[in-house]
Amino acid sequence: MLKERGVAPFSKWEKELPKIVFDPRFKAIPSYSTRRSLFEHFVKTRVEEERKEKRAAQKAAIEGFKQLLDEASEEIDHKTDYQIFRKKWGDDERFLALDRKDREHLLNERVLPLRRDAEEKAQAIRAATASSFKSLLQEKGDIAVNSRWSRVKDTLRDDPRYKSVKHEDREALFNEYLSDLRAVEEESEREAKAKREEQDKLRERERELRKRKEREEQEMERVRIKVRRKEAIVSYQALLVETIKDPQVSWTDAKLKLDKDPQGRAANPELDSSETEKLFREHIRMLNERCAREFKALLAEVLTADAAAQETDDGKTALNSWSTAKRLLKSDPRYNKMPRKDRESLWRRYADDMLRKQKSEKMELDSKDDKKVDHRSRSSGDYGRLSSGLRGSHDRR
Repeated sequence: MLKERGVAPFSKWEKELPKIVFDPRFKAIPSYSTRRSLFEHFVKTRVEEERKEKRAAQKAAIEGFKQLLDEASEEIDHKTDYQIFRKKWGDDERFLALDRKDREHLLNERVLPLRRDAEEKAQAIRAATASSFKSLLQEKGDIAVNSRWSRVKDTLRDDPRYKSVKHEDREALFNEYLSDLRAVEEESEREAKAKREEQDKLRERERELRKRKEREEQEMERVRIKVRRKEAIVSYQALLVETIKDPQVSWTDAKLKLDKDPQGRAANPELDSSETEKLFREHIRMLNERCAREFKALLAEVLTADAAAQETDDGKTALNSWSTAKRLLKSDPRYNKMPRKDRESLWRRYADDMLRKQKSEKMELDSKDDKKVDHRSRSSGDYGRLSSGLRGSHDRR
């Protein structure tokens, strides 16, 4: 009964009582203390029961989806993806009972082996097709190392082994076959030649091997240089963040500080002086931008309309006097972070915007007041003319 009535875990007896008091099963227990005891036990143990029910529901949903996959196995192949499967089985309750992430995972467990098998079969077919095509070339008997594909292909068109190879692969296989023929001829020539030629060829192979090794080493060195340079830039940028906090510092002064880094990040041979200065300038630019943003936020927080309305004895306000504004701003750290030369110009732009806004609001308010005064004046004039007319009529009588 408590479960059917939706009694929540850890709920209170007084709160849930209206839900259950009229249920016959409630009245079937005559003792109040027994009812209360059963209720308290239920709300304390309900959390764990709900967890068990949730785990059981999840397990059942997984088993149901696996059963759905078993039933759909004949329609699942290596090309099946989630969207294809969803279009076919998306309305099945076993599909809907599981969330998408688990559905995709279980589907992939079925499809990935099929894809691997399909790829292996495709590779085997390609290998067999290539072998059959080379057998066709060998059977021709009149193909030599100097044969041209443009002349040979017309004699092969009607053979099924020719048609079984893709158009873009035929000439490549033909060239491979010619390479095989050349290899056979070269092997025969090597066997017929003297030891000197064998040694010459051996030296040539060694030379090519050295060249290839040199190229590989050069490429590896280029990669290492690139990695070292990237690490040097990241390291130097980290040094700038740690050391240079003042956006007004000069490159000369900053360099003296940076050169004292115990890790030696300022003296990395991967970066020359022009590059380190460029990174410094970029760091200063970002510091200035951040200081400007924070200073503008400070202006907006401090120089409100109420603050701007307060005048000094000589008529100065925070919007028409920089010295007055400074007294309100300089206690905030954001004021000191902003370069001295830029503080007043940023304040002036902010003050001009505020004054224009106040002027616009005042003009709008004055316009509304003028309309009200004009309306009252017209009403008074009409009333005066009416009174004069009444007095004149009375005098004539």
